[in-house]
Amino acid sequence: MGGEVVDRKIIVMYDIHHMRRTQIYLQDYLYQDLAVGAKMLEVSMSEYIRRLLDEGLYAIKNKLLVKKEQKSSLMIISEKAINAGKTDIAENFDKYFEQSLR
Repeated sequence: MGGEVVDRKIIVMYDIHHMRRTQIYLQDYLYQDLAVGAKMLEVSMSEYIRRLLDEGLYAIKNKLLVKKEQKSSLMIISEKAINAGKTDIAENFDKYFEQSLR
């Protein structure tokens, strides 16, 4: 990716060989919001959409990873309690959770 400085703005040229062209249908209100946002940032609508997707997709992926880690932690705590012969995991989960943190 290269760029040049023009009027204190960096214009980034995209290598179209690393992009895929796509077409989507948008509700009018989304189209208008995208147009306004792109104009405010002084970028094309395509660039604005790419930025939004980059931010949104990575935020969603990070949330999913955190949830996956949390589930894994809960599963580990349950497994430890089961392996220790505990039969009251549901009733005393908080107690076993605290013990797992020690």
